[in-house]
Amino acid sequence: ETYYGERCGGAEFFALYGADIVKPVLALALKRAQLSPGLVALDAGCGRGELLYQLRQRGVDTVGADFAPAALHLAAKTSKVPVLRADARSLPFRAASFDRIFFMGVVDHLADGDLEQCFAEFRRLLKPNGFMLLNTCVNTDYYKRRTYALRCRLARALRLRRPSAPRSTEDEALHINEHNEGDLRRLLTDQGWSADIELRPNDKYVIDELYEPPLPADFPLKRPPAWKRAWHAAAFGGPWKKYLARELFCRAWPQKR
Repeated sequence: ETYYGERCGGAEFFALYGADIVKPVLALALKRAQLSPGLVALDAGCGRGELLYQLRQRGVDTVGADFAPAALHLAAKTSKVPVLRADARSLPFRAASFDRIFFMGVVDHLADGDLEQCFAEFRRLLKPNGFMLLNTCVNTDYYKRRTYALRCRLARALRLRRPSAPRSTEDEALHINEHNEGDLRRLLTDQGWSADIELRPNDKYVIDELYEPPLPADFPLKRPPAWKRAWHAAAFGGPWKKYLARELFCRAWPQKR
């Protein structure tokens, strides 16, 4: 529970707002999910339950599943929707039960063989015209990973502070299977899925895309100055976008067999 409450992604949002204002990737998922009252959704890997809460607020019939009992305790308290302990490789639901399946922040934690079983199960569970939404926690092409050694040498030569390590020891232990765009697309294509993959920038540059004003004074993300936003927009629009994207967001549909 300490991990989910203090260190798991979005903990700063959860500490400030509970489930009323969610971390950026969940805000994006809610916008991309094309939700309407009466849809049926599964959050596989529901964590603290913020997404479950937001789906319930939108009139979506929702259930959460997670393998961690500590997560389920928080999710049930946060969302007030049904949650169960389950393995995403074999879920206890009838075929064609869900219009939407959310798989947020999970793919980096599972080996490809496990992911293949998950995607096969999600194919079974989706209704016709349903789709899956997922994200990666990182993009392995991101420049902090690709150029870290070079930046360390440059900082040493210029007598500057050493750059922070791209991943903590905990990240190394938990994120056993990180992806870039090509990795993720190949994984999905090989399993019979069509996918729209978005290369996502640093969240502070897309606050206005993700959140409705007014934002609270203690909002964790701060807008960069205008000159930085202009520079970032120009850089992110170029062919090197794949190296600047912090993470990947994806909507995927099973291909017809």
